[in-house]
Amino acid sequence: MSDKVDPDKIEEIVGVKRHATEHRGRAISAEERVYVLHSQECENQYPDPRDCPYSLALDSGIDEDEWVMDAPVTVRILDGRLLPEEFPND
Repeated sequence: MSDKVDPDKIEEIVGVKRHATEHRGRAISAEERVYVLHSQECENQYPDPRDCPYSLALDSGIDEDEWVMDAPVTVRILDGRLLPEEFPND
């Protein structure tokens, strides 16, 4: 199960501000850990972010070959797995 992260620190850890509808993530190589910054929409829907489908997908682990390490990315779910997408300039 995913760990909760202090909501006052997660934006700093991931390196971006919370987006209205998109989830963002950051794989930190030195910690061998992935952080997910849930969208505002998700925050409103799930009082406990560990119940969010993105957290549940993260529980399956990641394939490091598919991730850009140590950089914020937009994340999506495909076949129950958390995958990165290119980070948009918005």
